[in-house]
Amino acid sequence: MSVFAEKIEFLSCLMSQVTHAMEHEITQTLAAMNLTLLQLATLDELDRNAGLSTADLARLTSVTPQNMSLAVSSLAKGGYLLRKPHPTNARVNRLVLTPRGLKVLRKAAARARAMEAEMFAALSPREKQRFRSVLSGCLERINNSKARKNPAALRSLRRKAA
Repeated sequence: MSVFAEKIEFLSCLMSQVTHAMEHEITQTLAAMNLTLLQLATLDELDRNAGLSTADLARLTSVTPQNMSLAVSSLAKGGYLLRKPHPTNARVNRLVLTPRGLKVLRKAAARARAMEAEMFAALSPREKQRFRSVLSGCLERINNSKARKNPAALRSLRRKAA
């Protein structure tokens, strides 16, 4: 068996291939709406947590502050979010969705859900729940491993959980 053929046997490689294929499909869908995947993630985070800063969003989405700043600027120019002054820190803006931002988020999320439903159509509801549980467990173990290697990250995780 060739080295390449063996590569597919690694679950992490297969997961990576599936992830890249899904990201490509979602990216194509979002491009038709003039949105990027990062912009969608930003809108989603702001829908769940209004008033976050650009730095907060960068940490939550695991991108650089510079990349998040570009995404936020583009969303603000498109009328999808507003920058509001932070009540105690003049150097920080709190970001909130506009009605237009909420509308495009709902539309994009519906399209992403439809794509996901098509992809997982062969799974029963119970199988989907089990798959979600397995993936969540993998992610939790990875995050815990990172936190053990970086005590500052562990303290940050504990503060978020509190």
